[in-house]
Amino acid sequence: MGRARVEQANRERIGTSGWGPGSAQVPLRPVVGVHMAYGRWGEAGRHGEADSNNKLPLIHRAGPCSPLNRGTGESNPARSTDVFDRDAHRLRAISASVHSGLGDAPSPAPASDVTAPVTVQGNPFFKGGLDYSVMVGYGTPTQLLPMEFDTLYIPGGASALRCKPCRSGTNPCDPAFDPARSSSFADVPCGPECPSVCHGSTCSFNVTDSEGSVLANGTFVEDTLTLSPSATFTSFVAACMDVDNMHNGSASSGILDLSQSRFSLVSRVISSSSGNTTAAFSYCLPGSTTSTRGFLTIGGALPDLSGNGAGSTPLVNFPISRNKYIIELGGINVGGTELPAPQPSLAALEVGTLFTYLKPQIYRALRDEFRKQMAQYPAAQPYRVLDTCYNFTGLPTIEVPVILLEFKGGVTLTPDVRQMMYFLPDHLFSIGCLAFAATPQEYPFSVIGNMAQQTVEVVYDVRGGKVGFIQGSC
Repeated sequence: MGRARVEQANRERIGTSGWGPGSAQVPLRPVVGVHMAYGRWGEAGRHGEADSNNKLPLIHRAGPCSPLNRGTGESNPARSTDVFDRDAHRLRAISASVHSGLGDAPSPAPASDVTAPVTVQGNPFFKGGLDYSVMVGYGTPTQLLPMEFDTLYIPGGASALRCKPCRSGTNPCDPAFDPARSSSFADVPCGPECPSVCHGSTCSFNVTDSEGSVLANGTFVEDTLTLSPSATFTSFVAACMDVDNMHNGSASSGILDLSQSRFSLVSRVISSSSGNTTAAFSYCLPGSTTSTRGFLTIGGALPDLSGNGAGSTPLVNFPISRNKYIIELGGINVGGTELPAPQPSLAALEVGTLFTYLKPQIYRALRDEFRKQMAQYPAAQPYRVLDTCYNFTGLPTIEVPVILLEFKGGVTLTPDVRQMMYFLPDHLFSIGCLAFAATPQEYPFSVIGNMAQQTVEVVYDVRGGKVGFIQGSC
């Protein structure tokens, strides 16, 4: 397989003209103007693609609809510069959860006068936030709140909300859930439904860091979660947190737990549906921060994964971290050169990291072959964790070898040039780096970041034990 133009298989050719200030990725397709309202159910759907029942439009933290931009309608690409720090915190959180077995132990038996500490080590809860959020409702009447979503087990074992009154009594402390305004609000009682160890008659918790300092505390509560008027979950358990800000640099109200933990939204979907016609959830991460085409679907109909542009791969039972979504990486193809991965090579699907982090042996093979096929371009200095960078200054076009991530069962992820190359915001199109890096040596699996998953609908058929990919869905 040789070189080809953008519409062919092995290499992509892209022009470098027409880039505006602050662009960090190649705008290969037009983006849709954003006019998304949050005041009423359905408003967002009339302008975006996600407009049916439990299909929720995605909001990127750097996009014009992000709570971070306070409704200005303007995107803020400068926020992309903190992705390296957020990725580093996230990788530490994943490592801590795996090596501690966090989330895989059975619920503790009720006890009195004890508050269960939840240890956090570099968790994104308090370290910059996640990239994507959705608008959901909680309480009766519904209070609309921007919520990030996460496939990593969340400390405390349930979705989490910032609740009023906030710790310091700041006014206002929005966006936050106000229990006093909800007629269906209740504390989770002590007993088997308490995700923590009871404190007297209250199911409460502390969140502490690795040194024992309390970052937040709160109570497990239950109320009605509303995704749309026709998609609700009564008595949905969440951690009601007494904290001023959910995490640095974010204006979200909390995090939806989409892991396989007992109190996650995924577990509720599986327990409330019968047969194998429903996917636990799916998402499609758009290729642009300003796009309105991305979505998160909860409990939607299971799509056909056998057609053109679609396929599936089995979920792997990973005993030391059963709540994560682990699949098996069979190999990588770079510009037509096949690079088999040592078997078994496990990989976790991640929405919380931007870049893809491969086990060192696999990454070295990818990097060396990519450098070989990019030898015609002058190298640039490494940038943070990205060690394969090029100087494209003055070039009208470039050609980049196509990278295929091949998984067990024959399904592939095929990132386009905007997803496999990270262009430094401060250098516009001049400096571009391969958007892959090596995991720490002790990592038990590779991490497939959200950049490599963009424009593909990733379908989590948890009951069927597989993950599906549908190309070009957003």
